[in-house]
Amino acid sequence: MRPQHLKCLDGIRALAFLIVFVSHAGLENRIPGVFGVTIFFFLSGYLITSLLRMEWERARRISLKNFYIRRACRILPPFYVVLGLASLLCLFGIPNRDVSISGLLSVFFYYYNYLTLLSPLHATLPPGMGVLWSLMVEEHFYLIFPLLYLLLLRRGLSRTAQGVVLLSICGAALVWRLILVYALHTNLTAVPRWTLHATDARFDSILWGCILAIVANPWCGDVSPTLARHKGSFAIGGIALLLFCFVFRNPDFRETLRYSLQGIGLFPVFYYLVASPNSWASRALAYQPLRWLGWVSYTMYLVHDFALFVSWKYFPTHAVLATMGTFVACGCLSEMIRRSVEIPFRRVAHRRELAKPAGEAVAR
Repeated sequence: MRPQHLKCLDGIRALAFLIVFVSHAGLENRIPGVFGVTIFFFLSGYLITSLLRMEWERARRISLKNFYIRRACRILPPFYVVLGLASLLCLFGIPNRDVSISGLLSVFFYYYNYLTLLSPLHATLPPGMGVLWSLMVEEHFYLIFPLLYLLLLRRGLSRTAQGVVLLSICGAALVWRLILVYALHTNLTAVPRWTLHATDARFDSILWGCILAIVANPWCGDVSPTLARHKGSFAIGGIALLLFCFVFRNPDFRETLRYSLQGIGLFPVFYYLVASPNSWASRALAYQPLRWLGWVSYTMYLVHDFALFVSWKYFPTHAVLATMGTFVACGCLSEMIRRSVEIPFRRVAHRRELAKPAGEAVAR
C-alpha cells in the first residue's frame, strides 16, 4: 500500500524551481537562486527519509536494492536524455562546441562538482549544465545515508536519539565550513566555490529534511503537542529566519552559518505545511498548475539554464520574450520527457517491486 500523496510537496518543488529559474534569468542579484536548490535539498531529504521510515515501520526492513533501483529509475533517464540532447546540439555548434570528454565522464561517474573545483579546465560541459553540481551532491549523499539510517534503526535507537546523531552531523558540517573559511581561507567569491558546491560542505541541507522526517513527521503520524499547538507561530519564525538569511549579506556568514540557519528555518515551515493540509498555504501549493510544474520541475531544472543560454545568444535583442519563450519551451519538453521517459521507468521500478522474487536480499 502506497503512502498518501502530499499535494503541497509538488507545489513546494515548483516554487523551488521558480526561484532558480528567475535567478538564472538575470535576477541573480535580487533572487537567491541557491536558496531554491536548498529547498530542493531539504525536500528531497524529507521525502526520501519519510518513505524509508514508512517501509521500515510497515515491514521492519528496508530493501536497499529496491531503493537504489527506484533512485536510478527516477533520476538517471531524464538526466541522460537532457545531457545527451545538449551535447548533441553542441556538436553542431549550438550554441557552441565547448564540451569535453573529461567533463562528460565526470558527470557520468558523479564527480563533476569536485572536478570543477580542482581542475575546472577539464570540467567543460554544454553551457548551462553547471547546475548538475547539485545532482552530484544528492547522489553522493544517497550513497551513504540509507546505510547510516539503516544502521541507526538496527541498533534500536529511538527517533529522538536518531535525530541527535543526525543533528550532530549537521553541526560537524557547519564546523567544516567554518574551518574552510577561517582556517583554510577558501575563496568566497569564486564560482564555483568549495563552500557552495562541494558535497562535504553542503550535504547538511539534505540532512535537515531527513531529521524532520524522523523526529517530527506529521506524514508518519507523529504527534508533538508543542509543535502542533504553536505550528503557525513557529512557521512565521522560520520564515523570519529565512528572510534574515536573505538580507544579511556578509560573505563569511553566507558561506558558513547561512546554510545551517536555512535548514532550521525550513524545518517549521515544512512541518506546518504537512501538518495543515487544509490551511490556505497548503491549498495554494496544491493548485493544479503549480503541482504540474512540480511534476516536471526536475527535468526543467536540468534543461532550463542551457535553454536560456541558447535563447539569449540567438535572440539578444528580445531577452524578455526569449526568457518567457524559454520557460514555455522547457515546460513542453519536460512534459514530453515525463510522459515518454520518466513515467515508463517509474512503472518498471514499481512492477519490479511488486514482482520481487522470493529470497531477494533485504536489509533487516
